[in-house]
Amino acid sequence: MLIVLCSFAIVSTELTPSVHAQQTFQNIESYRVEGAVNYTNPGSEPFWNGIPWTNVSLAASVSPGGGHTPYVLVKSANNGFNVYMLFRWVDTTGPSYLADNEIYRAANGSLVPLTPQATLNVTQLYYNSSYYYPDRVAVLWFIGASASRQQAPAMMLGSDGAITGGAAEIWHWQSNPTDNLPADAGFPGGYTDPTGKPVYPADNLSFAEDDYTNTTGFYVIGGSFGASSPNLDPYSSPYEVLAGNQFSATNRTWTVEMERSFTTDATQYRVQLAANSVYYVAFAVWKGEIGESDDLKSVSQWYTITIGSAPEAVATTSSSATTLPTPLTISATTTVTQTFSEVTQAIPTDAYAGMAILLIVGLVIGLVVRKKE
Repeated sequence: MLIVLCSFAIVSTELTPSVHAQQTFQNIESYRVEGAVNYTNPGSEPFWNGIPWTNVSLAASVSPGGGHTPYVLVKSANNGFNVYMLFRWVDTTGPSYLADNEIYRAANGSLVPLTPQATLNVTQLYYNSSYYYPDRVAVLWFIGASASRQQAPAMMLGSDGAITGGAAEIWHWQSNPTDNLPADAGFPGGYTDPTGKPVYPADNLSFAEDDYTNTTGFYVIGGSFGASSPNLDPYSSPYEVLAGNQFSATNRTWTVEMERSFTTDATQYRVQLAANSVYYVAFAVWKGEIGESDDLKSVSQWYTITIGSAPEAVATTSSSATTLPTPLTISATTTVTQTFSEVTQAIPTDAYAGMAILLIVGLVIGLVVRKKE
C-alpha cells in the first residue's frame, strides 16, 4: 500500500476588513433549503431545482499537461446545519478510476517517477490507454487572516506544498480512492485509528479527502496512516466531508455532491461555517485519463460564497439542474500565472511543534493511492 500525497492551493475564510476589501469577487449563494443529500443520485434532490448554476471558469495551472476542463458548474445549499456543494463538469473522455503513480518522460526518453524537484520543470505527465490517473474535483476554503490572502489563489512550485499566504482547508473528491464504486479498487484510502485499526466512512459512503495547507506545508487532517506518518489530528474522523457522485454516459458529465456540517472538530485546521457569513473559495478539476494529476490540472480564481440563513422560495422546474451551458473557450495550452499549483515534497518532521508530518511524494491534495492489485 502506497500513500501518495501532494499540495494544492488555497481558498476560503470568513471575510473581514482588509487590504483586499475593495476587490469584487463573483459570489456563490448557499441557499437555505429543506432537505437532505441523496448520495445515490446526487443533484436530483428537489431543492436544487430552482438554484442557479455558477459557471466557474478554469484554466491550466501548468501547460500543456493541465487545463483540459474549461469550466465547472457550481451550486451550494444548506439546511442551517450542513452545507451542500454540487459540482458538474464535462468529461468527454469518460470516467477514470485508475490511480497510477505519476511518471514523465525524461530528456533521454526514459520514463521516471515524478519527484518534488521535477515538479519545477515537468509540464506533461506520461499516460496511455492503460496507464493514467483518477478524475478529481476540489473546493478550497481559505481560513487564514484576510490580510495574508494573495491577489490570486496562488501556490509556489517547489515550496513543499505550502501556500503563499494564510491557510486553507481542501475538500478533495477522487474517483479513486475516495469514491466507493466497484471500479474503485482503492476505496476507502487506508485510514486507521491511532491504534492501527482500519476505519471506514459511515455506511461505506464515498467521501472527499479533508486536507490542510499553510505556509509551511500540506497535510491530511483526520485519521492516521500509522505511526510513521500520522495525520494532523489522528483522533479526528477523516470522513467529515461525505460525497455522492455519478457519471452520465449520455451527457458525458460528472456530477459530484459534497456535504459537511457547519462546525466540526480539529477547528484549527477546518473552516467553521456560520449563517450570514461570507468565505473565500476556489476550485480545481483533473481529467486523469488524459494525463492530469499532481499540479497539472484546471483551476479557478477567487470566488466568495455566502451562507444564507432564510429559506429561499426556489422554483420546482428541473431545467437549472440539467442544462449545461456552452463550454467557455479556454486553450488547454494557456498558462495562467498566480493560480493553483501543487507540488510534492517531503515535509520537515518538526513543522508542527514536534508533530510528525505526512510524506508528500507524488499525487495531489493528499491523494491516498494503493498499488493496483
